[in-house]
Amino acid sequence: MSTPAASSQQGDAGSPTASSAQSLSSGTIKTAGDQDELFSISPSTALSMFCAHIGDIVRLTGDVPPTPLMKAAFHSKAVEPEEIESTPLKVTELHCSQAKDPTVEGAVLETIQQNALAKKFFSKKAPPISLEEYISRLQRYCPMSAAVYLAASLYITRLATVEKIIFLTPRNVHRLVLASLRVAMKALEDLSYPHSRFARVGGVSERELSRLEISFCFLADFELKVDPHMLMNEARSMQKGGILVGSVPGRSTGTSDHNRDEQSVPAVTAPS
Repeated sequence: MSTPAASSQQGDAGSPTASSAQSLSSGTIKTAGDQDELFSISPSTALSMFCAHIGDIVRLTGDVPPTPLMKAAFHSKAVEPEEIESTPLKVTELHCSQAKDPTVEGAVLETIQQNALAKKFFSKKAPPISLEEYISRLQRYCPMSAAVYLAASLYITRLATVEKIIFLTPRNVHRLVLASLRVAMKALEDLSYPHSRFARVGGVSERELSRLEISFCFLADFELKVDPHMLMNEARSMQKGGILVGSVPGRSTGTSDHNRDEQSVPAVTAPS
């Protein structure tokens, strides 16, 4: 009969508990390393990476009609694209993944929702302010952390290039950026800027900002949780894509205007 000491040694050597502990330890070290590396990225660097990455996607896409990719719809021969295009969608009909219907009809309804939500970000024409100037304005009057920019990039990349739910074009990128940064800020930060201030800086009404936030969350299926490892993977992915990290045109190199009140924020032409 083995002694308790021997049993303990055997358990430490080859038991699942020991293996799990070792795995957990390595995972903790990995997360800690990513967290340290994440903290070494300055907001200005993350802003530059974000601008360059989103700008590259927009240039590759070009200007296309305000219609997202509707791959799910074409699995059904009973529904034509014109039907999906003209089908109205009420706010009360919005649903997330927990309520998805696995049937063909459910896939079509999901595509209808994605199509309707994606259209809310399109403007009739591209805003007169460039993307770089727009993001620089947001950072100047509502400074954000590096993690917020990386999370927003991860959200948009997932929607536009991984899941291919929406095209990223000059006519919708400003609104998508505004919504993604607002959502990322609320998901990651303990405190966020007043709704009225962020709307004014972004050049939209408070009601419009609320609509964009809600639409973005449903497009992302509320998959907003991120961790240091995910954020660092996004940063490394942007760097591997050949993005140059540097100053963004039009960005002030002085101190931020974080403490300015709303009345001191100059108006910007809202995307129409």
